[in-house]
Amino acid sequence: MNQFTSPQIGLALRRLRKKHNLTQKDLANGICSQAEISKIESGTHSPTVDLLYALSRRLQVPITVFLDRTEQYDSLRTLDDSLLMKFRNLKYKEIYSETRYILETLHLTEEASLLYKYYFHLSSYRLKKIDFRTCIVELQKLSDFYSTAYYSPKMLIRLKSAIATIYYENKSFKRGITVYQELLKLNFDNDELMIDRIRILYNFSKILLDMNEISEALIYIEEGIHDSLRFKDMSLLGQLLFQKASALEFSYADITKIKDAYTKAYLLFDLLGMEEYKEIIVSDKIQYIQLKS
Repeated sequence: MNQFTSPQIGLALRRLRKKHNLTQKDLANGICSQAEISKIESGTHSPTVDLLYALSRRLQVPITVFLDRTEQYDSLRTLDDSLLMKFRNLKYKEIYSETRYILETLHLTEEASLLYKYYFHLSSYRLKKIDFRTCIVELQKLSDFYSTAYYSPKMLIRLKSAIATIYYENKSFKRGITVYQELLKLNFDNDELMIDRIRILYNFSKILLDMNEISEALIYIEEGIHDSLRFKDMSLLGQLLFQKASALEFSYADITKIKDAYTKAYLLFDLLGMEEYKEIIVSDKIQYIQLKS
């Protein structure tokens, strides 16, 4: 039987299921197994024509809802990539002008409008056109909408992470912790989302260290290190090891454990060409580095 292979089908199925307040078991009942629904939503399995038709009947939507969104999805992803690159390059004025003009003058799809609003509010905050409380309120509204009408775990993680970061920047540590705790309750049901979870663990432990909650910070640091090794992701492993070493140092732990963590962090920074982090260790923590001759 023919199968559809668009990765958007899984996202559309998840969004519609959430919109109808159905569990995976509810949706699968009498049609297929719950495991099959889970695989389709995570993008690891493609549904047959017959299965997709049966699911569309249960969700009371035309089958074309799953099939016509690929081009729109690709367009949104291109737009997101472009704005994200500008944001990382600190081009806040450019983002603000572009998103404000488009939101005020163009008729957008709801998903495109949500994405533009995300960047508009963040750039407004970075340019000090709105205060941090106003920005958080607006981002929370978007988060609530993504939780219902357009369920997207990636966007929920980005929105809540942005909220937690803004709280952290404005010394509202306890509120930031609450948001990170909410984030860690989300369902990280595929490898890509697990990488996002590692970043959450890293940022969360950073707040805890700033609050001198060393023992609790170490719990999340160790979890981040474990997940990094499990999923063979080195993007934050060096930083997590550095955090671990710092936490151990502050808690007056065994010197051999401190040296081991700093040394592993240094070797990873060296391997990945992260010179800035290497220099920090060399200038401040060289006494802990144990390199084999």
